[in-house]
Amino acid sequence: MTIEQSSDKVIMSWPSLVEEYYLPLGFSVDFIQLESQNEEYDGLCFKLEGRSVRYRTAKTTPKKVGQFVAFWEKNVENKNEAFKAEESPDYLIITVYDNHQWGQFIFPKEILIKKNIYQTLGNKGRMAMRLYPDWLTELNATAKKTQAWQKEYFINQTGGVNSDKLKERLQR
Repeated sequence: MTIEQSSDKVIMSWPSLVEEYYLPLGFSVDFIQLESQNEEYDGLCFKLEGRSVRYRTAKTTPKKVGQFVAFWEKNVENKNEAFKAEESPDYLIITVYDNHQWGQFIFPKEILIKKNIYQTLGNKGRMAMRLYPDWLTELNATAKKTQAWQKEYFINQTGGVNSDKLKERLQR
């Protein structure tokens, strides 16, 4: 797989992600739609192996450890709001990069509901979150707690694509 390198950072555009990552692994990818409201985070919706996916690329921020990603949509009043659980896809896939390391968080809808990230009756949800890949070790207590639950949904792809783990995550 080819990934671009800009100085010391690994960068993969969404067409590369699909064409050089999912398709060679035998995954079917259909109905790719850009989400302009989250363009800054490479917002996409697509079908992967027949399952609905919302995709984002997280960003490294200068003052805090971990990566940050926003995900929201406009409501009928044209205001930003968290994704609604009943209308959300099967997965939220977020790619993270840190220098020469990269990986993906593949969150099933159910965990995002359980962690109050998706909007449900009585819970307004969240429009963004911080992610802590397994290569981050110098974390405060709150970040460690978040990393602990996120760990199950993370696939470290540094050094080669872990296709077995990717397939396992998408077949849950």
